[in-house]
Formats: sequence, structure tokens, C-alpha cells
Amino acid sequence: MVLQYNVFKAGALIDQAYGNKLGNKIKHQVDVAGVQAYYLADGVLVLPGTNELSDWTRYNLSVDAIKGDSGRYWHRGFMNYAQLVFMFAKPLKPKFIIGHSLGAAAAQIVGASLKVPTIAFASPKVLSGKSRLSGEGWVANYLRMDDTVCHMPPNIGRKSYRHVGSRYWMAPDGVNIGEDHKIKNYMAILKEARFETLVPKDWPKSA
Repeated sequence: MVLQYNVFKAGALIDQAYGNKLGNKIKHQVDVAGVQAYYLADGVLVLPGTNELSDWTRYNLSVDAIKGDSGRYWHRGFMNYAQLVFMFAKPLKPKFIIGHSLGAAAAQIVGASLKVPTIAFASPKVLSGKSRLSGEGWVANYLRMDDTVCHMPPNIGRKSYRHVGSRYWMAPDGVNIGEDHKIKNYMAILKEARFETLVPKDWPKSA
């Protein structure tokens, strides 16, 4: 049976991960080479974002493409990060994946690879090429128009990347400089009435 998750519940888990408040929900975890991942007792994999400045240099700024096992080309830094998450996650067989920021980059890749329902908040672009992957239907990206990370990396010449899965863009009434990337700002905009029917609050969407 496919697990369906509420977007606000997913956001709360990301917030708890950043605050080190997941507590006894955690069954397994990894914190190595800048990768933080938490596998919870209910089978949910939680992937918070960049933890240290060094993570930006190691993963986010490695923008050249690398060929994956699928034969497709990926953002090198995000693929390297996702491979570490994949090695942790695959034997655990998560029922659901939730990621934010750098964690959302990995969530897109791992979710599509394992064909597991995935919610990615504030996700950067990870995949080169327009043709669709077989597992993309499992992934939902929740994106703010005023969040710079969601537009990264920028398209330069022939080098361009895109998000994996469905994309739900939300434009705020005003710009919150320096705040738009935070998970609390995503939760706030999702509560606005104008997005009630435009953006799914449960994923996968109900039939």
C-alpha cells in the first residue's frame, strides 16, 4: 500500500530535524560527509538541507554534469550527495521521503530512483535533459517563486538543469528577503487560501 503524507506534517518533520527534535521518532540516522538523513520508525526518510558552509562548496557548487546509472546526466554535486543518501536508504526501503533544500535535491533523485512517494521543499534543479524519467511521477516539488534556491543552478549556455517530478510554484504577495527559503515560510504560504485548490496538501494526490 502506498503511503500518503500531508504536506504540513511533512514540513513539521523538516522543522524538527533542523531543531534536533525528532527524538524517539528516529530509528536509524546518518551524519557523514555533510549528509544528514533520518529514517523514522514509521518508515519515513527525512532529509534536511545544508548544515555547514563546507556543504555548499562540496555539493551545491559542483555544477558540472555527471552520468548516472540510468544513463542520464545529473548535477554532479547533488548526485554525489544523493548517492550517499541512496546507500543509506535503499536497504531500509523507506515508505516516504521528505527533503528540504539540499535534502530536497537528494530527495528528488532518490525518490525517483526507488519509486517512493516524495515531497521536496525548496528544491534546486538536479537533472539535465527534458525527457521524463520512469520514476518522476512519485515526486512533488513545492517551490516559492521568490526562493533563489529553486531557480538554481541558473541555465548558462547549453548547460541547464530541471526539477524531477511535479512542480508546484507559489508566488507570495510580498518578498521576504532572507526568509523565503526557510521551511516555516513554505508552511505559511501553503496555508494561504488562494493555494487551497492549486497545490495538493496530500501526496500522492488522492484519486
